[in-house]
Amino acid sequence: MTKSLVKKGSFVLLLLLPLLFILAATPEVSDTFAVEDADPNIRDLQVLAKWFEGEYDNDEQLWVEARKDWWGKADEKHDQIHAIHKRIMADSIGKFVFYIEEYINNDPTNVGRQRIVSFQSLGETPGIRMKIYFLKDAEKYLLASESHEEMIKNVSLTSLFGLDGCDVIFQRVGDQYHGSMVDKACKFGEGDKKRYSVHDMIVSEKQYWRVDRTFLISDDSFYKGHPNSEPHKMRKVNFYSCDVSFYEKAYYLPGAKDKKYTSLRVHDQGGTAFVENPVDGKTYFIQLRNKEYPFYALEDADFFFLRLKEKGQQASVALGFAEPKAKTIGFQMNWASAICECEK
Repeated sequence: MTKSLVKKGSFVLLLLLPLLFILAATPEVSDTFAVEDADPNIRDLQVLAKWFEGEYDNDEQLWVEARKDWWGKADEKHDQIHAIHKRIMADSIGKFVFYIEEYINNDPTNVGRQRIVSFQSLGETPGIRMKIYFLKDAEKYLLASESHEEMIKNVSLTSLFGLDGCDVIFQRVGDQYHGSMVDKACKFGEGDKKRYSVHDMIVSEKQYWRVDRTFLISDDSFYKGHPNSEPHKMRKVNFYSCDVSFYEKAYYLPGAKDKKYTSLRVHDQGGTAFVENPVDGKTYFIQLRNKEYPFYALEDADFFFLRLKEKGQQASVALGFAEPKAKTIGFQMNWASAICECEK
């Protein structure tokens, strides 16, 4: 009997040892789950941050507004905005922090907006808070500057300033997140120019829409921004690696002035890359556009195209078409060719 008890006790001990080992080895995991499980907004916070990251452009919107059969008025047309949302590590600010830089009308040097934003849970209240910060030494943070990476690496609250009442509060609506400021809470300016901001946003997996306008506090009259509430409708871009070739004689006959440009990075929402043809000395550009055609209820109306165009000219020199969001697109002519492949 003694031997039987010893054997049974040994067997129980062997069963307990792996369990004790697991419990001893994973205290951090257990603690993390306990903290996150206590926050009902944690899933939405993670999804919103994932969707927000990336680059966006409203080239599609401008293409529609340029047509004669567009339904809007001339002064309601939008500027082109290319928005870059770069997630950064800045623990002193928050866990979900982004550097934002936007440029206007397809000109990376024409920067219209720089921000640092931090997404935070509202805790026991449903929703996500986006805190907006402005940069004290903004030019040193520009993506094109040599100091960008170093400045971003060391960004902290002492590098920033904000405005009280200017947080954007997001709520999930179906497969989107709708964000707005508290009504008339974001106030700034002096005297008869004191005004409040109306900042509305919609973020989904592939799109980012924004309306940003200001109104005078004295009489609620419109002060600055887009003349109506129609948002800048930006779509998330996909990047392609493109090769462009020019041929002096023909694509099948080598020539002394043949030229090949490789690995040009171009996005599919109106992105461009300029190249020079040494044969005729002219400057051309390639452009990629993924289009959702809104004017006719036709099957397979959406399309993706690549074009080659001479700088300053109205018409394209060459066009290549493919299915929407195709991974590869190109064209071949006797004196020029191009091929673009999606990076993802």
